[in-house]
Amino acid sequence: MRHWGMASCALWCAIALGAAGGPEHDLLDPEQAFRLSAGMPDPRTIEVRYRVAEGYYLYKARLAFSTDNPAVRLGAPQLPAGEWHEDEFFGRSEIYRGEVTIRIPLDGQAAGRFTLIAVSQGCADVGVCYLPLTQRALLFPARPGGKQSQKP
Repeated sequence: MRHWGMASCALWCAIALGAAGGPEHDLLDPEQAFRLSAGMPDPRTIEVRYRVAEGYYLYKARLAFSTDNPAVRLGAPQLPAGEWHEDEFFGRSEIYRGEVTIRIPLDGQAAGRFTLIAVSQGCADVGVCYLPLTQRALLFPARPGGKQSQKP
């Protein structure tokens, strides 16, 4: 746990240095760099998609998912293999670039709408990392034969 505290301090410093570096690096807002969408292809599965902007990457180990409804229990996320990257903040890390799709099984079936809470953390290739980002997607369970998606 202490390792993450020191890494958070390093991230704050990197962000401050990046912001002080001037306009040579126009960084995207984190919501633009790491676009989240989510849907339910069936009543027992959540599909999460991140579209990572060019020149940015997400840490596989820094992804976490929960819901706002204790009755909706999430199974273990099915995370695809990423690419290995040597990182000045976290060392050798598995990351995602481009687009990544994550499937999360539900332990049971969701009876009504709920909010998926997704936490991620990523960096820009220019050497600036973002603080953990919390994003939300309102989900509606799919009906048999129909795919339901998020409502912002």
